[in-house]
Amino acid sequence: MNMKEKARKYKLKPNPVPEFISGALDPEQLDAVLNSSGRTLIIAGPGSGKTRVITYKIAHLVASGIKPENILLVTFTRAASREMIERARRASGSDLKGMLAGTFHHISNYFLRKYSNRIDINSNFTILDREDAKDLIKHCRSQLLEETGKKNSSILPSAGVLQSIYSYAVNCGLSLRESIVHQNRKFLGVEEYIEEIWKRYTILKSENNSLDYDDLLIKALQLFESNPEALEIESMRFRWILVDEFQDTNILQYKLIELLSGVHGNLVVVGDDAQSIYSFRGARFENVFDFLKAPDTKTFKIQTNYRSTPEIVRLINNIIPSSAIEKSLKAVRNPGPMPVIAETWDNMEEANFVAQKIEEHINDGILPEKIAVLYRSHYHSLELQMELDRRKIDYILFSGPRFVETAHVKDIIAFLKVLVNPYDQLSWGRILRLFPGVGSMTSVKIINALQACEGDRDKIIELLKEFNGSRIRLENLLAILEPVKDEKQPVNVIQKIFDTFYSDYLDEKYPDARDRKLDIERLMEISERYSSITELLEDLAVSEKVDIERERTRKEARVVLSTVHQAKGLEWDVVFIIAVNPGDFPSYFSLNEGNIDEEERIFYVAVTRARDYLYIIKQKGGRSRPMMGNRYVFRAGHDFIAKIPEDTVEFWDVGWDL
Repeated sequence: MNMKEKARKYKLKPNPVPEFISGALDPEQLDAVLNSSGRTLIIAGPGSGKTRVITYKIAHLVASGIKPENILLVTFTRAASREMIERARRASGSDLKGMLAGTFHHISNYFLRKYSNRIDINSNFTILDREDAKDLIKHCRSQLLEETGKKNSSILPSAGVLQSIYSYAVNCGLSLRESIVHQNRKFLGVEEYIEEIWKRYTILKSENNSLDYDDLLIKALQLFESNPEALEIESMRFRWILVDEFQDTNILQYKLIELLSGVHGNLVVVGDDAQSIYSFRGARFENVFDFLKAPDTKTFKIQTNYRSTPEIVRLINNIIPSSAIEKSLKAVRNPGPMPVIAETWDNMEEANFVAQKIEEHINDGILPEKIAVLYRSHYHSLELQMELDRRKIDYILFSGPRFVETAHVKDIIAFLKVLVNPYDQLSWGRILRLFPGVGSMTSVKIINALQACEGDRDKIIELLKEFNGSRIRLENLLAILEPVKDEKQPVNVIQKIFDTFYSDYLDEKYPDARDRKLDIERLMEISERYSSITELLEDLAVSEKVDIERERTRKEARVVLSTVHQAKGLEWDVVFIIAVNPGDFPSYFSLNEGNIDEEERIFYVAVTRARDYLYIIKQKGGRSRPMMGNRYVFRAGHDFIAKIPEDTVEFWDVGWDL
């Protein structure tokens, strides 16, 4: 036996984990922080401390000798990036100088300015924000219409809709035709015009030395795909790449981080496929599963829920989306009340129930800002907004403007107002400008002439016929006013406006036309309860007034009303989820398109926002208008509530105490 064989074995111990790391994390979090290396997916359940894991991963890397300039952190908002960096600084004691962190657009901008000479763009390019980009598209649209003698001007989408079509095509890697089909098939008839505007827009951006947000992503990807030397330099530099909210990445973002991690292979992505709810803007929850397909991919799960009571966590575990990666959340908080499924007769009874329970919780000492009402679509909140206004309960909308302050609802209200009061110049001005050929000066000219009619409906119609011609197109306005001039039922008037021209107007003007149409549908539901236009307008006026109280400095002291999409990442002590009916939530459109998977994820996100109290509300009577436009809305199948185990909730039958 030689000397080497006789030698005693002496094993080196791994460096001890710093107390500031081990003492701050639970076992699952600590395992993910210490052992995530190479290609790693960290599945972070709701309320499990995702931000803490990323923060301490950065701190651990720095404590292990990794230089900050060798770390890349990608987040989905600047606020998230700032928060994580600040927390990592405090935890590690390092200033993290040299570390690159920010959104995908931020890091793409960084690379493009650094290597602009390799991709044939000037390093001093300007970035167009969404409004700037839309203005440029609008210019190209107007230019084309002028050259073609305004042919197809009435059916060509607005600049905002065109921007949405182009952006969806870029972010999803689709053809222009595929994107048009996704937006609205009716625009296939003007596809050549849409393509020509896109070409002009692209040329104009180049001439102006400008890039829009989508250009930042696609050109950064082109940079690294066509310049292996630049890619190797950056991939060598970034020994560690950390990605937050990975389930929300689109195909361009996924490819970009795959390329950048090519040398060292340390790509750590954090997220939860069950919370991927942004497919409408190109996010692919499939990226999570594609990521897992690569060999040697490590997976960690952090499943301790610090947010919700055990009762709510138990419910959450029973509604995990069927297509999601398996997980089981563990509760650590003290017990609380059972989640409630409350059944009301209709939307109005639902609004009264929610408003009354909000008052009770506030009277019990819960701050208004700790209470939220969530819904699938903004239009579901109309009755509740009106009821909260009646009760003088202050609220803030995360989902959009107050219902009666939205442009499309104000348009419809303007029609109703002139039927009641033909002298209303402000409403006439709003109506007239909806039609081709009528700008500010023309509308003033028509309004001045209308004053001579002295409110006589027949004279008004005859006058409008005189103005109607080849340039000023008022035939649709006349097609509305003649049949409804003596109509008393507001629902019939709104239906006539919608069917005659306003549905098409929304398609052509707004990227979110579908949601705006649903708002009008809900306004029709409300209007069916009124026998006169005056009565409806008076009740809507209650919701239209902007209280001085609402402008006070302490704006946070309000109940929150929000769509689920806007609520993602937030939490409240008390959460109401309203209109959980087939056709409402899950949405009719998703059911019709066979996209139930995403609806399950949206419902999952909604339920997981609640800390202490959770109310899920459905209606016995369902939708008061079974028709949506000319489509029948079925209320069968895919009922989220039917799938909830009865022993995880308490059932309430809501009714009036007569």
